[in-house]
Amino acid sequence: MLIPWTVIKLRMKLLIVEDARDQRMMLSAILRKKGHQVLEAEDGLTALALLETHRDIRIVISDWVMPEMDGIDLCKAIRNNNLGRYLYFILLTGKTERQSLVEGINAGADDFVSKPVNFNELDARLNSGIRIVELERDLENKNQALSDAIKTIEQDLESAAQMQESLLAQPATLNNVTFDWLFKPSKHLGGDMFGYHALGDSHVCFYQLDVAGHGIPSALFSFTLNNILSETGDNALHRDLSSEATFGTVDVAPEQVLSLLNDRFQASAEHMLYFTIAYGILNTVTGGVSVSQAGHPNPFWLQRQCKTVKRVAGKGVPIGMMPDQCYESVTFQLAPGDRLFLYSDGITECENASGEQFGEHRLEQVLSSTFDDPLSRSITVIDQTIRSWNQQDAFDDDLTYLVLEWNP
Repeated sequence: MLIPWTVIKLRMKLLIVEDARDQRMMLSAILRKKGHQVLEAEDGLTALALLETHRDIRIVISDWVMPEMDGIDLCKAIRNNNLGRYLYFILLTGKTERQSLVEGINAGADDFVSKPVNFNELDARLNSGIRIVELERDLENKNQALSDAIKTIEQDLESAAQMQESLLAQPATLNNVTFDWLFKPSKHLGGDMFGYHALGDSHVCFYQLDVAGHGIPSALFSFTLNNILSETGDNALHRDLSSEATFGTVDVAPEQVLSLLNDRFQASAEHMLYFTIAYGILNTVTGGVSVSQAGHPNPFWLQRQCKTVKRVAGKGVPIGMMPDQCYESVTFQLAPGDRLFLYSDGITECENASGEQFGEHRLEQVLSSTFDDPLSRSITVIDQTIRSWNQQDAFDDDLTYLVLEWNP
């Protein structure tokens, strides 16, 4: 049952600020009889010190005219300082001019009581202030609970981000192919993913994908895709193939992998999670490469001997957007020392302070400058260039790229 405010015993810890000792003592005595805890200050400076040490004071009743710091300056100081809670401020004043009241309100006063003080009026205004303070306190408690919940969520997200990074393949050399990468999610968790592993003694497969959107749904979907595409992944994807073909081996061409993924992961009105991907297989003996793409940015082929950067042509609808899609593979021949650079559009769409995107042309220029750098150094150069362009601590989109180099 709701209890009317008028029958509730409203008690509060108050601060009386009054330079006239007799007035201060009289106010304190009357308010204590009402059940309130009362502290006293003879001027504004003393009041500020008490407010710092007594964090449970929530209402200040202050005279307007005082030495050192008057009531208006005290009110301004309270409003300008972060005291960690809201203080209800009542001004005691003999001023009745409209301009004076406007001055008090502009300074941050919540209410006024005219002098000489009518104690019934003071009690009524004080009860009104207490109700407001209680509402503020309730809001503070709810905000604190919300902050605690957000902190817990952030801790969980940080743990999930660490787990996501632990799933990434480490920089390594597999069958004469060296892999290195950079992975920077825009938030704690990213929708980008990549991987690579050996296919027998003479081939490696590699992929880089970008799930639409950001945050937890995209990250969970990328986890699933990484598990499927990894060498220990879910082999259910290849069940529609003939018994002679095994997913995760050279028997399954890149374009078949993308078709199978598209058949399995069709977006719906409830779950609009689609993704782009570049998937390839490299013959580590001959250097022959076959790459298939589904809406993903064209990889760059860095030809070391002639120091030329070429885009690997390719097309295809992102996985999950439309059913019954056929994909194509592009084949080409690496020379010793050549590199392939796969990336997500977070790089080319990264904006500077003027809103200009980094773009493919600038990325191509950066790649052209890294021919003589070791693979790990080229990763750093690209990262530094993008950061210098963006000049922000965080990116609007996931920033991910995978680089491989063939050295038979």
